[in-house]
Amino acid sequence: MAAERTGAYGPDDDIVDFILGITYEIWEERGVDLIHQYYGEDCIVWGLDGITHGAQAVIDATWATLAAFPDRRLINEHVIWSGSKDVGFYSSHRLLSTGTNEGPSVYGPATGNRIRMTNIADCFVENGLITREWLVRDSMMFATQLGADVAAAAREMRAGRTEEHQAWLDSEHARVRAADTADVAPVDPVADPEAFARAAIQSVWFGDLARFARAYAPYCVLHRSPFDHHSGRDDLFAYYASLREVLGKVSVSVDHVAAQPVSSNGIDIAVRWTVAGEHEAPFCGAAATGKPLFIMGVSHWRCIAGRITSERTVFDDLALLSQVVDP
Repeated sequence: MAAERTGAYGPDDDIVDFILGITYEIWEERGVDLIHQYYGEDCIVWGLDGITHGAQAVIDATWATLAAFPDRRLINEHVIWSGSKDVGFYSSHRLLSTGTNEGPSVYGPATGNRIRMTNIADCFVENGLITREWLVRDSMMFATQLGADVAAAAREMRAGRTEEHQAWLDSEHARVRAADTADVAPVDPVADPEAFARAAIQSVWFGDLARFARAYAPYCVLHRSPFDHHSGRDDLFAYYASLREVLGKVSVSVDHVAAQPVSSNGIDIAVRWTVAGEHEAPFCGAAATGKPLFIMGVSHWRCIAGRITSERTVFDDLALLSQVVDP
C-alpha cells in the first residue's frame, strides 16, 4: 500500500511561499487529500454562492470541480498579506482559473468549452492551518462561457440556497446597513492603507467624484475579469455608477485590509468589502424588485505616488442575480 502523501509546507514557512505552494500541490499536482493537512477540520469557507464547513467538504468540492474540468489549473497572479506567525496570517490570493469542461458541472452536461475566470481567496492561517476563508469568484463569467442560461442558473442557485446561507445573507445585509459610514478623507496609502481603503471604497459606492479623483489616477485601469476591462478614471466611475443605480442608496463596510510595499513609492493593497442595498433598477434582465441585495467583494490595488493605478475587483454577479429571482 502506498504511503499517505505529506505536503511540503508548514507553519514555519514564509506565508506567500506557503499559499502558493499548497495551491500548487492541491490543484496542479492533484494532491487534493492534502487539504486535510492544510485546512482545519472545522474550517469554514464563506461565499456569496454558499457556505462550506470542514476540510472534507472542501475536498469533496475540489474533486467535483476536477471531475467537470480535469485539466483545471489555478495560476497564481498575486498574494497580498498581513499578520504574523504569532497572531495569524491573512492572505489575499488572486488566481487565474482555466480549464476545459469535460464532465457534468453545476451548469449542466459537458460542453467541451474552455473557461477563464478570476478568483480571489482570502484566508486566515493559524499555525499552518487555514481556519477561515472568504472566497469570491465570477460565476456569471463561468456560466456564460459554458453557454448556460443565466436566468435559469440564477434560479437554480437560489433554489439550492440553504437556510444557513440565507440567514447569513440576511444578517450580513443588516450588519452592513448598520455600519458606521462616516466620511473618510483620502490619505496617503503608504502612510495609512486602511484609512485610504475606506475613503476609496466610499468614493466608489457613494458616488463621490471629488474623493474618487483623489484616490484614483486619471489613467487607472479596472480588470473585472479576464475579458472585462475599463481604462481611465471616467470609465471606472461610470462602471460603478451603473451598479449604484441597481442597488439604490447603499451602505458599505470595509471588512479587512492587507498591504505590502512595492518599489520606493508604491503599495499593493487588498481590501475585502461588503455592500448592502435594494434592487431598484434592472439587472441582467431582471426588473427592479425592491428585494435586499448584498455583495461581498475583494479588490486588489496597485497604488503609485498616492493613487490607485490599477484595480482588480472580483464579486459574484450571478449570486447577486440569484438574490432577486424566484426559485
